[in-house]
Order: sequence, then C-alpha cells, then structure tokens
Amino acid sequence: MSNALNINPNRMELMKLKKRFLLAKRGYKLLKDKQDELMDRFVESADAVRKLRAVVEKLYGGLKLPYFIARSFSGNRAFMSLCSNPRVKMVISGVKERVMNLIIPMLKVDFSDRLDSLGNLDISSLLPGLLKKFIALAKDIINLANEERRMFLIAGELEKVRRRVNALEYIFLPKLEETIEYISMQLEEMEREDIVRLMKVKDIVRSH
Repeated sequence: MSNALNINPNRMELMKLKKRFLLAKRGYKLLKDKQDELMDRFVESADAVRKLRAVVEKLYGGLKLPYFIARSFSGNRAFMSLCSNPRVKMVISGVKERVMNLIIPMLKVDFSDRLDSLGNLDISSLLPGLLKKFIALAKDIINLANEERRMFLIAGELEKVRRRVNALEYIFLPKLEETIEYISMQLEEMEREDIVRLMKVKDIVRSH
C-alpha cells in the first residue's frame, strides 16, 4: 500500500473512491482533449509567427534601398516638412480575443493617410508609394506582435494543462486505483474470515 491513500477499508469508502475514480478519469479525458486542442492551436500560431516574421523581414529588407534612393532625390526642406507633418494618422485600440478559455489582449491599429496629396512638394515621386509600403509593414509588425503574444499565452496555458494531466495520469489516478484495489482485497479477506468464523460456530453448534 505504498502508493495508496490512507483510508479505512470499508464498503462506504470503497463506493466513494470508485465515484472519485470515475470523476477523475472523466476530468483526465477532458484535460487531455484540451491539451491536444491547445497543442494544435500552439502549432498553428507558431507557424503563423514564422510566416509573418519572414514577411516582415523581406518587406523591411526590400524597402531600405528604394527609400534612401527616393530620399536622395527629394528636396531637404520638403522632406523635413514631410517628417514634421507626416500626414499619416495611426489610431491604436485594445481588443480581446478568446482562444478556448484564454482571453488574449490584442492591439488593433488603424491607419489613414493623405500621401496622395504630396504632388506639390519637392519630393521624389517614389516616396509616397514607399511610405504606403512602410504603413503596410507597420501593420504586419503589429500582426506579428499580436500573433507572438497569442503563441506565448497559449504555450503558458498548455504547460499548466500538461502539468495537471501528468499529475492525474501518474500520481492521482494510480493512487486511487491502488487504494481501491487495496480496500477490495481487505474486504474480501474480511469476508473470508467471517465465513471461517461462521463455519466454526456451526461446527460447535452441531457438536452439541
């Protein structure tokens, strides 16, 4: 009884333990299903992070040289005026996303711009289009940050569920099972002893 619970061996306790065992098995099944679902969500999110990061790196790398070329063909005063009044509006708001029982805070960013009205400034004709691409890049960076947050929070919840699943599978359920087996054996032994005593009593009665 090294791994069994310290419980008095009687039929009432045995019935209670069997009920606990069935409930624990159902809980284990639910947690195992949740663990599998979280793992699928984590793999999905990790794949999205990998793809988004590749997109961000490619976009950023492809914009640096064209931007510096467009900057070199723009008048300095007009460019500085554009920097001080970029004609781009960014509105940030917080939203919440539910992934199973997780509430994940996310960033929602909306951009609006007036870059199409820059034709009267002494800047390269390439610059407005490039700035629009930088806006698209900023959106992808925010999407990447959101996806990484989702991935890390799912990973944290997955670890919690995994620990509970392991505790049930390797500690609690085996203890219950061993205790049920121990009490059952004890009750059987007590029944055999009662039968032996009863037979002895009958023999004594018959001898008289």
